[in-house]
Formats: sequence, C-alpha cells, structure tokens
Amino acid sequence: MHSPDYSISTPENVDLHLELAGLGNRVLAALIDTLITYAICAGLWLLTALLAIFGLPFRAATPIFGFVILLTILLSFAVIFGYYIFFEGTWQGQTPGKRVAQIRVIDQNGQPINWSAVWLRNFIRVIDTGLMLIGLIVMIIDKNERRLGDLAAGTLVIRERLPDLGTADITIAPQARENAGMLDSGRITPQEYDLLLGFLKRRDKMARSQRPLVARELEQHFRDKLGEPSNGQQNSELFLEKLYTAYQMRAE
Repeated sequence: MHSPDYSISTPENVDLHLELAGLGNRVLAALIDTLITYAICAGLWLLTALLAIFGLPFRAATPIFGFVILLTILLSFAVIFGYYIFFEGTWQGQTPGKRVAQIRVIDQNGQPINWSAVWLRNFIRVIDTGLMLIGLIVMIIDKNERRLGDLAAGTLVIRERLPDLGTADITIAPQARENAGMLDSGRITPQEYDLLLGFLKRRDKMARSQRPLVARELEQHFRDKLGEPSNGQQNSELFLEKLYTAYQMRAE
C-alpha cells in the first residue's frame, strides 16, 4: 500500500491523508478521455460526410452545406473543451478516464472542486497540452504533481482509494436510520469515510474523557462539509452513525 503524499489539517484538527494520483494514472486517464472525445468528433464528421454523399439538401458548394461544416467545427470544439468541464463539474472532479484510472480532482484544501476551478483549470489545459506539453514538464517538477491548470485553480489530482465498507464491530442505534437518506453522503471522500469508520470501530476502546471530544470534532467537521446546521441537542455519535448509514445506503 502506498504512503500518503499529501496531508491536510482541517480547522477541527482532523488530519486527512491523500495519495497523489501519479503521472502514470493521469496519463492513462488523459489517453482514455482523448480517445472518447476524438471518437465523438469523428462521429460528427462522419455524419456530415454522409449528408453530403447521399445527396440530401446539404450538397457541397451550397450555403447550407457551408453552414453544416461550420456547425460541425463548432460542435467538435465544444466536445474537446466542454467534455472535461462537463464531467469534472458534474462528477465531482472525475471524467470517464479518471474514473477508470480511479483518480479525482479536488480542491487543495480537501474539498470537492467547484465550478470556477473546473473552468479555470480546463481553460489553461490549452497551454498545458498545446505548448510542447509544458503541463507534463511542470507536473514532473512540482512536488505535488500539479500542472499549470492545477496551480492556477488551486487543485490536486488524487487517487480515489476505495474505502473499507466493512460493518464488523459497529453497532448502530435504530434511530440512526431515520432520515439517513437526507444526508448528502456523496460529498464525503473515501479518506473522510475511513476516519468515520475508524472512530465507530474503535470508540468503545477510547477513554471516557476522549471519546466525546473526538466525536464532537468529527461531527463538526462533517456538518461543515455537508452544510448541515449544528444541533446542540443531538448526540454527536448519533449523527456520525446516521452519516455512516447514509454512506452505506449510497454504496448499495
């Protein structure tokens, strides 16, 4: 198992250890995404050629055919540049290629990537990939393997380590299952889930004075992450159990 390459300490004193994606995984993801975008563009041009060959109203040397050619060029451009923006924005930092390579783009503070960062890092992709592959050179030099787009947007690419979904030695109160599906557990990273799971498995072995303090720190961290308002009347461990249940339901 690889050692974490990047550590983040949250305001709640919760340490997150992240493993950087690595050059090989990023190249693999880029190759897959490039093949997909080129295949889509090839399909668009094939359709345009078929329209000309089979004598539909789009014959060559006619204004309408010129419009179709221009439209195909614009659509190809939109696919090549919009592909990454669309998937990284809607798939929380992943594209089909990144999903296959099991890597993900995140904010450098450990939070999910936002739309402004998605747009910025992919706008600079033109320089990273088009100017003698300068992005590859920068990744080799930078200790956190960031290309120019990552440096400008404040992002990292990490390995998507699958969390341990084991339920052994975890006791969940019946009320923790009530409305568990209302929690947006999809915003929790595998590393954060490991923290949650580790606490729930080991809490019975913690000192009485330490256990509630750790539970409150974790609760506050996850409430801030999910945008959940604080509830002073709710037991911290009950909230963590509810979040654990929500994550399990999402994984099924």
